Amino acid sequence: WCPYCHKVWMCLEEKRIPYRVEKINMRCYGEKPASFARMQPSGAIPVAKIDGVVYNQSNDIIFSLEQIFADEKKSLSPKSEEEKTRAQRLLRLERQLFSAWMSWLTAGYGRDGFIQVLNEVESELKSSKGGDFFMGKDVSLVDFMFAPFLERMAASLIYFKGYQFRVADGASTDFPAINKWFDAMETLESYQLTKSDYYTHCWDLPPQLGGCSYESDGERYEKAINGERTLDGSRGSWELPLEKDCGGIEPDWKWCGDEGAALREATERLSFNHANIIKFAARGAGRKGMPPYSAPLSDPNATPNEAVLASVDTALRLVSLAMLDGTESYEKDIIAFANTLVKEGGADFAQDTVNSLAYLRDRVGVPRDMRLPAARQLRAHINWAIGKILDA
Repeated sequence: WCPYCHKVWMCLEEKRIPYRVEKINMRCYGEKPASFARMQPSGAIPVAKIDGVVYNQSNDIIFSLEQIFADEKKSLSPKSEEEKTRAQRLLRLERQLFSAWMSWLTAGYGRDGFIQVLNEVESELKSSKGGDFFMGKDVSLVDFMFAPFLERMAASLIYFKGYQFRVADGASTDFPAINKWFDAMETLESYQLTKSDYYTHCWDLPPQLGGCSYESDGERYEKAINGERTLDGSRGSWELPLEKDCGGIEPDWKWCGDEGAALREATERLSFNHANIIKFAARGAGRKGMPPYSAPLSDPNATPNEAVLASVDTALRLVSLAMLDGTESYEKDIIAFANTLVKEGGADFAQDTVNSLAYLRDRVGVPRDMRLPAARQLRAHINWAIGKILDA
């Protein structure tokens, strides 16, 4: 999803400014409504309307929020001349880091250049006085300018290149200050609410950027993030029980509570809109839509296969119950369901049900649908159900 929308969203949350969201597709995900095209002829997002005035560039929106709400909401801007000078230097550095990342990620060259600029970011954070944010003890606009891109860099570079700079607690790193900055950001509700996971980023970045270049060092991480294999190759990484920190690849989100909280969140999100979710999942056994879009997980015009609605519904009900009470409590039920599915519906019908469940599993997005711990549990529990059907 859009990093420029991300930073505006964080600022709105941090400043506690009331707002209403209207979601608009990026071009690679579907058509934009005509009403939006009239407001923003270029089609670029985000766009904000504040007191009737339209702002159509993310930085313009953020700086306008600072000015318009200067007296009544928390300020994120530097105050002294010294702070303003430092902030300007850091914002230039952020753009340098972005350019170096784009060169390596999309064009396939510039690894050393990216690491050099990342080391400059590390040095700036080490020199920050009084705290772990870029400007010291308090979060500022500078942090919100860096955050969407550092988050996407951490996800994409390990996935496509095998290069890791964001590490789990206790792991060694050449970038301790950057990791402390991530930890500090993750204490903020404004960041917790908007943070995405590696899987979501690594599937949404290529269509946005026109493709990303793969390197062989990233293959094992790609498979682990996609749920195919753990780093040691022993089993699927979206299989129960789930590994801590995805085997050291992506730090767990400790602020979300324990495993029980994640399971309850996943069940609530699955059951809240269950009728539409079942129809959405049934697209996996239906017909692809026209026209196609460049995002591989996006097919807004697909037609669901109504014949599998009941079987998908039953499978997801068992998934929900298993998340609440444990898979062992519903082992006999899921096996009986799988056997009936194959016996009465046939192998092709059972495969259509599997395809529908997999379609849903692969499209659980963070933070759109739920937070990472809940998403990991839902993906793994859907795989539990899929495995039983395939074994029948």
